[in-house]
Amino acid sequence: MLDDEIKKNIQKCARCALCVQNCPIYEIKKDENNTARGLICKLLGYEKNHLSQKEIKKDLKICLNCSKCETNCPSGVKTSSIFAYKNAKLNPSKISQRLLLATKLIPIKVLYFINLFKKTSKNNLNSNVLYFKGCIAKAQHKKTYLDELLSNPDFSCCGLPYLTCGDLKNYDKVKKKNIELIKKASKVIFDCASCKSAVENYQELTKEDKEKLIFITDFKNNFELKPNSKYKNKIITFHKPCHLSKTDFEKIEAFLSNINGIKYVPLENINSCCGFGGSYFLYHPIIATKIAFKKAQDIKNIKADLILTSCPSCTMGLRFNQIMSFNFKKTLELRDFIDNELMQTNVVH
Repeated sequence: MLDDEIKKNIQKCARCALCVQNCPIYEIKKDENNTARGLICKLLGYEKNHLSQKEIKKDLKICLNCSKCETNCPSGVKTSSIFAYKNAKLNPSKISQRLLLATKLIPIKVLYFINLFKKTSKNNLNSNVLYFKGCIAKAQHKKTYLDELLSNPDFSCCGLPYLTCGDLKNYDKVKKKNIELIKKASKVIFDCASCKSAVENYQELTKEDKEKLIFITDFKNNFELKPNSKYKNKIITFHKPCHLSKTDFEKIEAFLSNINGIKYVPLENINSCCGFGGSYFLYHPIIATKIAFKKAQDIKNIKADLILTSCPSCTMGLRFNQIMSFNFKKTLELRDFIDNELMQTNVVH
């Protein structure tokens, strides 16, 4: 997006404040400087030379990049792109984001080191239905039913960590490689809400390309609980990641509700954030912890035996807030729950 396009996008803002009431940062800080409306007003002031870089840089960095402002904007303002491109201009990182991402994945690789010794599953290399495996899933060395059923090409990072930091050079690089693979595929299956959302936002993809991008519950959806599952007759809930679309969330809820042998109970405040936000927790631990505590209370209130989600970053965030709230309930990614606790009744492509 060019600067002229950014200016036009900023001017679309109607100042309606729907972004304010949906902003998890505003809920904690009660400071509109940190909301999309406040940031857009400041960016307008910056464009007109009424504000300096110093007066806006700090507020840009506090953004959680959850995209709730964009999702709830009736004017269609692309806030994520605006803030990313302004970060690139006002807050260029002094550290390579590729190096930073690789460094952040090291603890995960160490934690799951034992998986390195597991036998590697064979991929169905003749399939043009592709599995988009995210960076954290790769770092965990996990091999699931998706690896066994689908071709698993070397997709690059979805680009979200680069985009949110304003590292447009690396963002464009990984985006280009991913687009080439998507163009050749008939379907691309995602198990991570953040990856799917990031790829769906590639402006270079056509409507037909985007129709290829589907979530795991759309790919194979006829499952039942294994007879020996430890979650038989247990209460299961699902945390909706910030980047999971309303449509995909509704399909996941229907999927879980239709599994005999478990009781699916929706969370109150389904749109509330877990607080982890990728690496946000590392830079703003106090804000992140306050957000996480609110989510922990919602989970505690419904007395769930298992918490599911569809984002590895959210999984880590939820595990943290369970410890913090002394709830100690199991948290799994939806993909792992399907892999470990369900069995397929018949195949649906």
